[in-house]
Amino acid sequence: MTAASPARPRLTLALLTLIYVVNFIDRQLIGIVGQPMKLELGLSDTQLGLLGGVAFALFYTVLGLPIARAADRGSRVTIIAISLALWSAMTALCGMAGSFAALLTARIGVGVGEAGCAPPSQSLVADLFPPERRATALSVLSLGIPAGMLIGAVAGGWLAQSLGWRSAFLALGLPGVALAGIVALVLREPVRTSPAADAPPLMAVAATLLKRPAFLHMAAGASLASFAGYGVTSFAVPLVLRRFDLPLGVAASGFGLIAGVGIGLGIGGGGWLSDRLARLRPGAPGLVAAAGAIAAAILFQLALSQPDPLALAATGLIPLLGAHLYFGPTYGVTANSVGPRERATAVAILLMAMNAIGLGLGPLAVGVLSDHFVAAGASSGAALTQALRIDLIVYVWAAIHFLLAARALSRARARAMA
Repeated sequence: MTAASPARPRLTLALLTLIYVVNFIDRQLIGIVGQPMKLELGLSDTQLGLLGGVAFALFYTVLGLPIARAADRGSRVTIIAISLALWSAMTALCGMAGSFAALLTARIGVGVGEAGCAPPSQSLVADLFPPERRATALSVLSLGIPAGMLIGAVAGGWLAQSLGWRSAFLALGLPGVALAGIVALVLREPVRTSPAADAPPLMAVAATLLKRPAFLHMAAGASLASFAGYGVTSFAVPLVLRRFDLPLGVAASGFGLIAGVGIGLGIGGGGWLSDRLARLRPGAPGLVAAAGAIAAAILFQLALSQPDPLALAATGLIPLLGAHLYFGPTYGVTANSVGPRERATAVAILLMAMNAIGLGLGPLAVGVLSDHFVAAGASSGAALTQALRIDLIVYVWAAIHFLLAARALSRARARAMA
């Protein structure tokens, strides 16, 4: 814990949450404007999946670990500010791309920049809040995800409809460059309880995590839930546009509102519920995450069966909530599995798995399946619906790992009290 004033942790958490908002505006904007971009540039769903997934996730994943190592040893604030400026500038460059190759290059740049956001941010929050409040604080940080999705969807959809998809990238990317300057001036690095020389080697952190069955199962469950979740959110707006005759601004705004509320309640509620139930049930983080994944697997299927957009939106809210209950519990278990000088590295290892499997492969798998069903004779809307139905089955697999994590947490508590 830092010796800073009581207001400093809250100020830091608020500013880091704002950075997370910008992070997810820029990350998911490609899915919001995907349909007009597909039509102008002649892209396939597989190419959309590559742009939304692999192009971003590959470098995000590869660079996450070395950046996290630097964060465990040096200034996390400096890393966050530089990373924010880079990914914001590259988001704006997406709006200038004239081909799939140019878009791919710019998206890689976004991934490079965003690799420096989550590990140092979560490390800062974990240092500023005690273990009994940590999952809640990390859930508050993660609320930047639904807020970014809501703002990106609403603003991106209407900008793309009114001014074109290129203007959406420029208008939503450039403000992040200015925010990076504010971060550098306002955010302060808290005093750490151990010197940089105490930061253990990467393999030592990995070895510690490998000895934590609860972490391993939470990471596996989170990676699989991310696979299913990114598949859904990356193609949600294109699905509505293909199945229902709606303007882009309306479709994107509807998705943004439902996703913002549902995902926000899921992320915030998951951490809060996990912290409180863990006082009575040590396996609560895994149980909360498992319940959400099972609800998502069942209720998303129901939502895809709805005949009109209003019914689809109404039935999509609860599964979006359930699908994101795992965030706070997973990050809380990760932070509690290692020491202060290992947290950024531990988060990077977690995100490496979540993004390689989830963000990297989820959208791509849905795109490939959709193109396959189109080639077999299905309409583009029906093909994408069927691809998403297959994608949702992965939530069941995720729930199994979350339940195994709950058992591991309970056994660890029993051993500690023996």
